[in-house]
Amino acid sequence: MDIRGTRLRKPSDEALAFTSSMADDGRIARQVISVNMAHMAALVRAGEVDRRVGAKCMKFLTGASSEIPPGVKSEDFHQQLEQEAVDLLGVETAGFLNYGKSRNDQVATAIRMELRESVLVLAGSIAELQAALLGQAKKNGAVLVPGYTHLQRAQPVTFAHHLFAHFDALQRDVERALELYARVNQSPMGSAAMAGTSVKVDRRYVAGLLGFSGLVRNAMDGASARDVAVESLSCATITALDVSRLAEELILWSSSEFGYLELADAYAASSSIMPQKKNAVVAEMARAKAGSVLGGLVAACAILKALPYSYNLDLQEVTPHLWRAMDDVTSAVRLLAGMVASASPRKERLSSAVQGDGSTAVGLANHLVREHGFSFRQAHAVVGELVRISADTGAPLQEVAASKLANVSAGFGKRVALDRRTIEAILDPARFLAKVATEGGANPRLIAKELDARQRDVASTRSSLSERKAALRASEQKLRTTAMGLAREVKSGD
Repeated sequence: MDIRGTRLRKPSDEALAFTSSMADDGRIARQVISVNMAHMAALVRAGEVDRRVGAKCMKFLTGASSEIPPGVKSEDFHQQLEQEAVDLLGVETAGFLNYGKSRNDQVATAIRMELRESVLVLAGSIAELQAALLGQAKKNGAVLVPGYTHLQRAQPVTFAHHLFAHFDALQRDVERALELYARVNQSPMGSAAMAGTSVKVDRRYVAGLLGFSGLVRNAMDGASARDVAVESLSCATITALDVSRLAEELILWSSSEFGYLELADAYAASSSIMPQKKNAVVAEMARAKAGSVLGGLVAACAILKALPYSYNLDLQEVTPHLWRAMDDVTSAVRLLAGMVASASPRKERLSSAVQGDGSTAVGLANHLVREHGFSFRQAHAVVGELVRISADTGAPLQEVAASKLANVSAGFGKRVALDRRTIEAILDPARFLAKVATEGGANPRLIAKELDARQRDVASTRSSLSERKAALRASEQKLRTTAMGLAREVKSGD
């Protein structure tokens, strides 16, 4: 028996190929089988399906393969699975598999089950990248490096301070992922097509077997909502953007123009024609993937915009964008973790880069405010004029300040002269950072405390992920035990 019935004639091969999701259903096939198991267990438990019939169906499901053979022509894996059951068991038995449920709530449930695992994998990968950043901060954090605004030298910072900035952006990504997980982990099963069902199915029992922490309350919303896909794509996009900024810096800092980092060969590639080249290709692809992930978010939003409730097949087109984006950003995060962990800072180049570049000029301005009664705007103008003279003459700022400060400051109402040694101490990068007093600043004395706090963040993330993974494993085991117990009731010869 063809489970599609006789309401419509068989679609053309071209139309079936156009509307079929079989090419993408491999991602959720395992979850679809689990949903069928939980639903059948609930039907038998409620007395809606004879226990002997339920046992036969469950035996089929426990042995069903989630592999999709090539060349299968079907609307989707849901239909393919049920058709296989009908062909094997007969419609009198397998015809109860879809009793009280729809492909609408079934696919929504399977997507959430697969998505929650992808969210945990992504969060775990982010934690590994964070750990790699902290590893570099622990080994090389006290090294002074140029800090940039507008890609121009701004102020010196410690390497740890720069790494912590990336860490904290990623920490928000982790927090978003864990908050997202809670919303993804709500069960739509029992929504049926969109109105619920008169079949006595205990939705909370099914949700428990499938590892969900709660229910999508409204049946219409449960069958057709895809905001969790958009939210997941949004989280993936934000993470991809954060990762792309780190990737860009790995590319710039490892270039000969900067020369701040040496990347491990495992994450680089040579040129097909230029033998001297070492290209940061992994970082380049991580940077590019951010565009692809963003494209997936835009595509999903465009598909869902103004789509009427309840289910429409348009929703099917969202899912491939979701999986592709989750895979792309997770791969990028994992590979950048390896790149960061294996990179070698060129300490001598970094140390020389922060000497004599004028990036501590605000320290001299602050000194004029604190010790000589200038307003900050006056002091800013004085030092700005000294910097202009330095740029015009090519003389170091220290030299210009020692010889010109008195005359320049006099033009702003206060004549101040400082000896060369005092000026050099004020402009020295290490001493400049040692005076930073604000929490979260780049003072080297803060590194140990800041490192310890972020190590606790990573430990907390790993603990949260372990708890969620353990809960999912427990529910999987409960479902498997329930299913196998019922399947074993099939008598020999049945």
